[in-house]
Amino acid sequence: MEGLYFEDYYEGQRIETPRRTVTDYDISAFVNLCGFLTPTFIDLEYVNRPEHYSGRIAPGMLTLSFAEGLILSAGVTRGTGLALLELNPTWKAPVYAGDTIQTQINVVSKRLTSRGDRGVVKTENVVVNSKGETVATYTSARMIKSKTFGPKLEEES
Repeated sequence: MEGLYFEDYYEGQRIETPRRTVTDYDISAFVNLCGFLTPTFIDLEYVNRPEHYSGRIAPGMLTLSFAEGLILSAGVTRGTGLALLELNPTWKAPVYAGDTIQTQINVVSKRLTSRGDRGVVKTENVVVNSKGETVATYTSARMIKSKTFGPKLEEES
């Protein structure tokens, strides 16, 4: 399946991604790979204290990475996405090991670039858990191919 072209997007459009369960292994791998070696992410005794959390939580950047991965796995930009230009996240609630998340994409605007063969699509994205709670929101801007994408050939004289 090919992704959506610039012309296929419209303001008010809503797209839901598949879901993904965040596992303890996912958190461990991300924390170790990225060096997030703080008690919040590696010390279960610490996070299980009543004044902290009630279990192992995922770093916000892992949640954001998975949210973007869900957009890619939905195929929305497959073969049509050229660049991620902007990303502005806000975290609303922790994501715990065992939580299942999904990204809801809401198209807020689009504009054709001066080249005319691509455009910028701006979205507001909401990441929800399986309880329907919002765990993160973020805006993004992506460069998307138009249906006329490609090199412009000079007319012969």
